[in-house]
Amino acid sequence: MDTVGVVGRQDVAVGGRAFDLLLALARRRESLVTKQDLLDLVWPGVVVEEHNIAAQMSTVRKLLGAHAIATVPGRGYRFTAPLTEGLVDDARSSAPAAPTLTGFSQTHLPRELTPLFGREDDLTALAALVQRYRLVTLVGAGGIGKSLLARHVLSGAGGDYAHGVCWIELASVSDATALPARIAEALGVRPRAGEPLAGLCATASSLTMLVALDNAEHLLADVARTVAALLEAAPGLRLLVTSQAPLMLAAERVYRVGPLAVPEGPLPAALAQTFAAVALFVERARAADARFVLSDESAPAAIELCRQLDGLPLGIELAAARAPLLGVAQLAASMQERLQLLTRNRDAAAPARQQTLRAALEWSHGLLDERERTVFRRLGVMADSASLAFIQEVVADEQGPLDRWAVLDALGTLVDRSLVTVLADDGHDSREPRYRLLESPRLLAVEHLQAAGEEEALRRRHANVLAAAFESAWDERWSGRIGAQRWASAILQDASNARDAIAWARAAGECGTEVAIAVTLFVALPQSSHAERTALADLCESRAERVASPSLQLRAWSVAVRPMVHRQQEQSLALAGKALVLARALDGEAPDRWQLYQALSLWIEAAAVVLHPSSDALREALVELTALEDVQWPAQRLAWGLGGRRLARVALGGPDQPADQLHLTRRWIAALKAAEDETASCMGSLIDAELGCGHAHAAVQLGEQMLEQLADTRDEWSRMMVRVNLALALLTLDDTGRARPHLQAAWPATLQTNLHVLCSDYPALLAALEGRPRTAALLAGYADAAYAARGLVLHPNELAARKRCHALARAALGDKTFDRLMAEGRGLRDEQIEAMAFAIEDSI
Repeated sequence: MDTVGVVGRQDVAVGGRAFDLLLALARRRESLVTKQDLLDLVWPGVVVEEHNIAAQMSTVRKLLGAHAIATVPGRGYRFTAPLTEGLVDDARSSAPAAPTLTGFSQTHLPRELTPLFGREDDLTALAALVQRYRLVTLVGAGGIGKSLLARHVLSGAGGDYAHGVCWIELASVSDATALPARIAEALGVRPRAGEPLAGLCATASSLTMLVALDNAEHLLADVARTVAALLEAAPGLRLLVTSQAPLMLAAERVYRVGPLAVPEGPLPAALAQTFAAVALFVERARAADARFVLSDESAPAAIELCRQLDGLPLGIELAAARAPLLGVAQLAASMQERLQLLTRNRDAAAPARQQTLRAALEWSHGLLDERERTVFRRLGVMADSASLAFIQEVVADEQGPLDRWAVLDALGTLVDRSLVTVLADDGHDSREPRYRLLESPRLLAVEHLQAAGEEEALRRRHANVLAAAFESAWDERWSGRIGAQRWASAILQDASNARDAIAWARAAGECGTEVAIAVTLFVALPQSSHAERTALADLCESRAERVASPSLQLRAWSVAVRPMVHRQQEQSLALAGKALVLARALDGEAPDRWQLYQALSLWIEAAAVVLHPSSDALREALVELTALEDVQWPAQRLAWGLGGRRLARVALGGPDQPADQLHLTRRWIAALKAAEDETASCMGSLIDAELGCGHAHAAVQLGEQMLEQLADTRDEWSRMMVRVNLALALLTLDDTGRARPHLQAAWPATLQTNLHVLCSDYPALLAALEGRPRTAALLAGYADAAYAARGLVLHPNELAARKRCHALARAALGDKTFDRLMAEGRGLRDEQIEAMAFAIEDSI
């Protein structure tokens, strides 16, 4: 459509595109505007050739003069003409006829926007998308902060559009037929009479504006149809839609909003508040009570609270409103009751669906159909993320309309509606996506599951499916087809599901299910998860004889043994004996002799650390082990035999023992590496073997290298094992200054892991070398009693440390005093040792 411009008081015909080009340049006066910018501004969403710019530029220059627009070769154009009043009036008179506007200046945005927390990158990325594409849908869970983010985008973009920006709230629109009228009212236009959508499109066709449609999820199909029509009719319109699900239009670009950042673990208050979730919590808590302060003591509770709320801004704001009343610690401890607790929004003007956490969740749930609601509530039995196959096995019905494919379709909808999160890579080297119902929706799902009377059946199905999967995984662990750490990572993805399933099986009296899950989880867990591994081993020990399946019973005995860390080594050996008897009984039916080889290796390990088995029994077991071994077995299996052999070699002693021990330890670690297993925790054994050969300096060097490698990890188990052996190597060199901090740092961990007995002579030697003989004598008595109570044999390095300590202390005190103090020390308790061992002064 041509319009009429005035040049030197003469009429000049100006096309609509030429005018848009003039307006785009004039609004950016003295700024460089690239060709691509002009294409996006003047021909939004349309593919055109660059020569169109030259054609329209010629028209504009005829209107304003050749020097009004400067060309910057290879870069673009710059508007240079002075904006005189006459020129502005001429440009206005040249404009195409605009629609009738009744309230154009109204953006419907608040005068002051609530600050954004942790959304700077989102704001930048979203603004760039809106500039590039005509339709962008901002998708995320209810309460994630979509609306606030979109408002900030509009607030910063008002000057970029001839007719400004407009915010349109759709949550209150329940009748789809009222949608065009609602949009027209917000835009401030009067549609022509007739079909509402056609009238809206005709009236808005010449607008150049950024329009946000907020909360479209309950009218998805109708909003999609309206948006498509507006994009077709009004090339100057750009649309930003917020919704819990995409519109599914070809022109749509989807931007998903994630949760606010939450620290992975406890932090001091100052550092915790650098994470957006905690910063939001503190700001909102201060708004509720200006006296609120996050202290270093309360920061871990605030972090845990934000984690349980999945970094959801609405949940965090609702929780913060309760903080002055309950305190942070009590609030975090009450999160299982959050649907009843988080019922107070300090913003009374907020929509009803945002006044409580339950209302926000029920709004989302109400948009689902019956099949989707069924899948949603059944997902409540998933403790964390789960694979698609696992979900289908648990959620689908064996008979009926909800088959595996129906579950897949419903799950896709739940993902689209931001109720389920897709974890494409959750840090466990995942080969396939996993799906997770967030914590707050999960609580609602469980409520609906209970109301439907399905909870018991679904929890049984969940436990049985997981037990079957873990049964298969047990054999896979020793097959050689998968590296040990990759296998463990795959299992640990379902660790939370396993814990829930074990708890259900225990309550239901399903012993076989409980043990089947526990044994595989035990093997997958790292050594650093000592407390959980101990609990699982105790479970297997107490349930083994009640398990019907002999092969599962064998696994239970094997897990229960735990050489070196069992509270009673004699009991550990007895359990290993039971496993060996059962393995012999099953050996004839086994496809190979691996089960017997594994049980025999375990018995050798248990027998090598206690006092009473004879050397002949150990030698006979080693001969049998060699006969059973197949050199073609994968490293995952052969490492078991090497583990047993290295301990047996220590127990058997002899002049060649140190060199043999070092050789076997190196072979053992090499086998673990070949099996792609974790080896850091074994380095303490290698330090010990080097020291046994008299290589004290090499042992120290190895220990210091390992501590440096472990410095940035959370592997406290390996760090403890390295530190105690490094401390002994340093004590061997009389370097008490460097030995003390390592031993002092490791001692509390040895108590927690029941390994303190194995290094109980080290604090005594430290005291003797530091000139504290009375303390050394007392600690020597404690070490002697600790070994006797556990029935443990002293290995060569520990025996050497003991002899040296006794000699130094006796020389300083005399035999009588030494013997008296040592006898007194036998009565010391574990909790008394740390303060005594690492004191500066000698005991009185």
